[in-house]
Amino acid sequence: MHKLTLTAIAAGLMMATTAAHAADPTLTVGRLTNGALTEASRPSDGGGRSQDYTVRLAAGQLVAISAKSDDMDPVLMLFAPDGSRLAENDDRADGDTNALIVASTTEAGEYRVRINSLGSGDSSLGEYTIKASVVSDD
Repeated sequence: MHKLTLTAIAAGLMMATTAAHAADPTLTVGRLTNGALTEASRPSDGGGRSQDYTVRLAAGQLVAISAKSDDMDPVLMLFAPDGSRLAENDDRADGDTNALIVASTTEAGEYRVRINSLGSGDSSLGEYTIKASVVSDD
């Protein structure tokens, strides 16, 4: 009895996670996107908040993804279509808490970009801009 209950709960969580990823907003390459991390945003592993985006990329592209905020310290992560983490960045340079990822794509498909905020409470909340750009195509 308990085993069936746990299985049903686990299956429900898996369906909820899949549905959440299906509803992630899309980044359009070359277009600046405005967003905000609020108390209603998904919690991140580091205590802040997070938002996932999907972006369709071709194989062999060198892409740059940037996140800027005056309200919080953003962290960016890029995941390949198979879910493996390709890149992560917290601070683009000394004294600059904005994030920048530059990575090469290995396959065509839907990549996932995650923006996390560092900290907790009000310091992890705020508005940001995010942009994906193709630097070069092979």
